[in-house]
Amino acid sequence: MLESKRLHGLSGGLDPSRMKALIIDEGELSRSVLSNMLRDMGVPTVHSARRPESARSMIKNASPAYDIIITDFHFTPQSSHDLTGQDLLDELRQARGLPMQTAFIMVTDEARYQHVADAVEGALDDYLLKPFNARQFDERLRVILERKYALREVFAAIDAGEFGQAASLCEAMFAASATYRVYAARIGSELYLRLGQIDAAKRMFEALLATKAVPWARLGLAKIELANADSATACRTLETLLADNPAYVDAYDVYGRALLEEMKFEAAVEMLAKAVQITPGNVARLQKLGSLQLFLGDSESAARHLGAALTIGLHSRALDFQGVVALGIACLDIGDEEGCARAQQCLQDAIARYPTYSFRLQMLSMALETAMDMLSRRQEASLAGLGQMAAQLDQTEFSFEMACNLLQLLARCARNQRVPGAMRWAELAAQRFAISKPRTRLLEMATGQLPSLETVVRNAAGAINEAARDAMTHLVSKQHQRTLEALLELAGRSLNARIIKLAQATLSHHGRHLTDEVAQRMSESLGDLQQRYVDGGRRIVERSE
Repeated sequence: MLESKRLHGLSGGLDPSRMKALIIDEGELSRSVLSNMLRDMGVPTVHSARRPESARSMIKNASPAYDIIITDFHFTPQSSHDLTGQDLLDELRQARGLPMQTAFIMVTDEARYQHVADAVEGALDDYLLKPFNARQFDERLRVILERKYALREVFAAIDAGEFGQAASLCEAMFAASATYRVYAARIGSELYLRLGQIDAAKRMFEALLATKAVPWARLGLAKIELANADSATACRTLETLLADNPAYVDAYDVYGRALLEEMKFEAAVEMLAKAVQITPGNVARLQKLGSLQLFLGDSESAARHLGAALTIGLHSRALDFQGVVALGIACLDIGDEEGCARAQQCLQDAIARYPTYSFRLQMLSMALETAMDMLSRRQEASLAGLGQMAAQLDQTEFSFEMACNLLQLLARCARNQRVPGAMRWAELAAQRFAISKPRTRLLEMATGQLPSLETVVRNAAGAINEAARDAMTHLVSKQHQRTLEALLELAGRSLNARIIKLAQATLSHHGRHLTDEVAQRMSESLGDLQQRYVDGGRRIVERSE
């Protein structure tokens, strides 16, 4: 057939006879037409699903992965938690459940064109506008698959974890290929951001913006401004971007992050709420919104959004178990024992699936059990759970999220009963995790239900800063060893990553004024702290993502 010959003629000998496709459309006729079009082009294996919810598991379990996924954008609502095609795309991207080699195509009608165009703006593939014929479908699919083939070496390097090599390949294609220059720049700039090579990423974004207005490139510059700790400029960039592209949902995500850095928490909730309004079935956005609402004391809204995320994402890789814990705490606040039990069952099921479960899953499960004990007024069990959580405060894998869970539960428990050690635990948590103004404020907000505990957190964070300033004042009088000994003691006592890095930077700059023996001793001590409480924490974050 003519169509088959055309697809067999793709550059580089791309062979459609080895491809596998998935069509997601609730219309039987639409599925049949698209299936026939694909088979006429030489694609032998075509699967179909009526709705994104069922397609999710098919994509997850596909081996090998689908080469082509075609989904309708809109599906007839069956409940308040139904997915759209965009929700599915966002979920797969955020959970990294979609191989870059897979061609993902959205189908829509004229009325929903702008939504789909903005969804594709956040991805790398394309959309089809209804109605279309076989020739239009053939031409659009040809362009997408040839682009995927041209970038195949980049994708292979990314799959192998060779991000530096992938960025270099993108750089070469960006310089040499007029056809794929934009796509190479897009992937390359994101890789450079991931590698921390901010200047290289900025150069690629700015080169594109010099020739045309590309919304995602403007978003990339905002990410760079955030990476350079210039959140105020990032906010201005994003405000302008969203004024021109009000449905560009990825921009709301980044704007929310920038507002959090600016400590404008209510405004961040507003941005996240707009993103959820555009993509109501997006699990990650629902959990981010609900978790922040919990910090701000709006437990009813938090429970509603976090509960929706659990309903939609129960069998999805996009579901973050920390959001499930936040749901349990929100349910504790509003007296919803059934909701808390549902959250607890989710964690128990996860533990059953992973018998050798991680420290993180263990701590999250412990937090939920404690919340349930508090809701059921089991006072002794509540105290025991809090004590077990607090006993892990100095562990390498004890994270900021775990500290917030501990503080939120402490504040709620200590309002109703005496909690021996509560003030000391709050102090230790603040000493270790008050590493920036936004994080310090979140720690304070976690204890907002008990003002006395909030004061302890604020004072502990202030004391760490004051001790660091006092230590640094000795440099004025050339007392280098005294400064470094004070910083080393403070780093060892607080386990604060910011203090550890400050001590290392000071040793690197002023260590020449010490004896070799003293410098070596300090270097070894700080190296151990760095490995356990700075690098170790980073590895945990990367693994959980």
